[in-house]
Amino acid sequence: MLTAQINGLTDFPTVHPASPEGFARRFDLPMRERSIPKQQDLLLPDLAHLLLAGQACRNRVLRDGRRQITAILIPGDICDPEAILAQRADYAVNTLTRCTVGEIPLARIAALDHHDLTDALNRRLRREEAIAREWIVSLGRRVGIERMAHLLCELHWRLAAVGLVIGDSFEMRITQSDFADALGLTSVHVNRVLKSLRDSRLIHLHGGRLTLLDRPRLERLAQFDPAYLETSAVPV
Repeated sequence: MLTAQINGLTDFPTVHPASPEGFARRFDLPMRERSIPKQQDLLLPDLAHLLLAGQACRNRVLRDGRRQITAILIPGDICDPEAILAQRADYAVNTLTRCTVGEIPLARIAALDHHDLTDALNRRLRREEAIAREWIVSLGRRVGIERMAHLLCELHWRLAAVGLVIGDSFEMRITQSDFADALGLTSVHVNRVLKSLRDSRLIHLHGGRLTLLDRPRLERLAQFDPAYLETSAVPV
């Protein structure tokens, strides 16, 4: 399972994740770890969640059941920053794989007077807004294979920033149906796009592990520019 590296007390909740113990010591808050099966709702009215392992998503579901995934969450991400800052959220949060989360009581966070926490949350929101804008470009202008290539490049960079990429290879257990809901494609189209990327020797996907075989060529296909990610850990 994807589990982020521990990077000390000062990293939460910017680019890198922090340990539950580090967060608790820094802000004098309780945090309880909990294991969640895949395809479960994470958004609870009285708790904030730090994703410690696995992958989750934010999404909206239309009345007829169609779902749009609006963000893919990886270890170190805050699942519900708007719930912390505004005590509300206009999205659902669901696990895409088996996950481990750190649960933090919202009432204890609300009682804090930590400007550095608020500033860090706002920086994270600005980064997520930049990612969302790039997703809009993908949905509006990139064709299916470019959308998939761009998302895989983005996930590679984000996972590398938290130490979860080894030799351009990383764990990837998101289903084709989930990819379809994130990319605005059908599952059949996603299957076709992944086959095309494999046949072109751009990726290898086996046993829940994805390898970018030719990352520069994949980035050219996607017209991927990682500047919007504002990450300090650049893959080599």
